Amino acid sequence: MKNAKNLFANLAAGLLILGTATFTNAASPDAAAHGNKGKDLAAAGKFDEAIAEYTKALEISPKDERLYRDRGLVYRANNKFPEAIADFAKAIELAPKSELGYVERGQVLMVQNQFDAALVDYNKAVELNPNNPVCYDRRGFAFYNLRKYDDALRDYSTSIEKKADNPVTFSRRADAYVALNQFAQAKPDLEMALKLKPGDFDTTQRLQFVQAKLAPPRTVASTPVPTPKPTPEPEMLTMQMKIGIGVGALVLIIILVIVFSRKKSRGY
Repeated sequence: MKNAKNLFANLAAGLLILGTATFTNAASPDAAAHGNKGKDLAAAGKFDEAIAEYTKALEISPKDERLYRDRGLVYRANNKFPEAIADFAKAIELAPKSELGYVERGQVLMVQNQFDAALVDYNKAVELNPNNPVCYDRRGFAFYNLRKYDDALRDYSTSIEKKADNPVTFSRRADAYVALNQFAQAKPDLEMALKLKPGDFDTTQRLQFVQAKLAPPRTVASTPVPTPKPTPEPEMLTMQMKIGIGVGALVLIIILVIVFSRKKSRGY
């Protein structure tokens, strides 16, 4: 469930690209106008209308890979994955030396749990632009979902080295540490993620989980159980005691015989 949450967070992050993209350099001013309108509609969540505007832009300027890429982002956000794949593939065809088409197509594959296929696209993106921190962050997430946690840690660390202001990457690296039961390493990453994005509920909960794992175990004071005293064994009779008892019994018998004899001689 956590992975699904991260994947859909990435969809939202992908749409932020639309929020900063402009098409003033498009081949046609009319295509640029439709592209910019599509951008605004996508930012407002009006995906179908945005797609229509991008389609009009592409009819005017069919060789602009940015229009395919950004329409693909809207298709992806609208859960129209085959259409998104087709648009990103066209962007790759038009700009084969750009990593961006591979990065975004890989993200569509990730949403569909096709992690191995996504990894192929991310590998190509890293190859084309080894200086783009997003490529390493996305590939790290693919490694994480494939349970290749050491590889994920390597890519997240590389992404952070290149751009250390993305709270998502710190949070994801913490997830990889937690998967390896390395809670002490996860804690500072989650703290940094909260510093970069204060008050984030999900990160706060995960930090509390890690802190609980690092806390020393609580010791509960127990009431001491008294040790039962052993039952004393009965004392053994000594030989002297046995002789004394025997003599006493014999004397008693003699006395009884004498008394009984006297009574008999007296007739009563």
